[in-house]
Amino acid sequence: MTNQHSANVVIITALDKERDAVLRYLDAPEKVQTKNRIVYKSNLRHDNAESSYQVLLLCQGKMGNVAAGIATTQAIDVWNPTLIILVGIVGGVENGDERYLGDLIAAEQIVGYESGKLTDAGAERRYEVLRSTHALVEAARNFPDEKWVLAPTIPRPDGKDGRIIPKIHWGVVASGEKVIADTKTVPELQNHWTKLAGIEMESYGTALAAYTAESRPEFLMVKGICDWANPDKNDEWQTYAADVAAVFVVNLLRSKPFFSQSDKPQTNESLHYPGKIKIQFCRRLGKDWQDLANCLDIPAHRCHQFPQGRECHAIWEWLEERKQLHTLKEALGDLDRQDLVELLNTNNKVS
Repeated sequence: MTNQHSANVVIITALDKERDAVLRYLDAPEKVQTKNRIVYKSNLRHDNAESSYQVLLLCQGKMGNVAAGIATTQAIDVWNPTLIILVGIVGGVENGDERYLGDLIAAEQIVGYESGKLTDAGAERRYEVLRSTHALVEAARNFPDEKWVLAPTIPRPDGKDGRIIPKIHWGVVASGEKVIADTKTVPELQNHWTKLAGIEMESYGTALAAYTAESRPEFLMVKGICDWANPDKNDEWQTYAADVAAVFVVNLLRSKPFFSQSDKPQTNESLHYPGKIKIQFCRRLGKDWQDLANCLDIPAHRCHQFPQGRECHAIWEWLEERKQLHTLKEALGDLDRQDLVELLNTNNKVS
């Protein structure tokens, strides 16, 4: 039985058919009932390595950014993953002969487009923008085609298996609360977002939950094109599109695109400084605490919660809770605070 309260990766899906697609490719997924949800855990082995990721698959059971945000927040609170991946199906935006049904859309930018103002002249959209984690985007962008394009097991609805190879397209994904099947929404969004590649209903909620979490896991969205978000929309390509997205994501994870906690030196995780070092550090850091927080990627909303006058202590405790005190020296070096680096170097490490 695997540990029910740990995971390196949480994969989120909205629909059962998206969940079932991922299950086809995980290693021996184990069904677990927890937090009023049924989830699946898998010890996913890396290619050519004696290591693995603990992967948790969670299906939110309904479409929409609100449900996605709730599911993602629960996953982060319970399993504290390093990475959140949203997988499933997406309405594609046609682009000449470059995109086809069954291709993949991966989000570089996610645009929440539902917020706005209603006036007598019409609706004014107020776009809200989030990004996928840059390092993961680069890992996925450079993932070799031969590692995944021939792996799908679901046949293409058009019967052209083996003659059409799925491709992955990068760009902007619009995320709202409605199923789009008209001729107006996509062109309207394209007027503001020329690199619009897809439109769906979960990525903004998922990305926002990841971004605002204290632990701030990395985030990536990969979905298969199942229709063109127009009046011809139907369900014919959904199962195949979900399968292609699952194939890509699971095989990407097998390539070990990021380091898990088990990869980090244990001496760093157990690093400890005496109280007198902490006191001297906090007294001498002073107003540089804001720059240090930025170097350490501490979320802005978290910094706003620091007690006034004790921000330095709050940063130290934030790192201590996450076993990341070992990151202090590098960040201080970036700030040209060699005096504080030398202070930390005087410490006799206690493991």
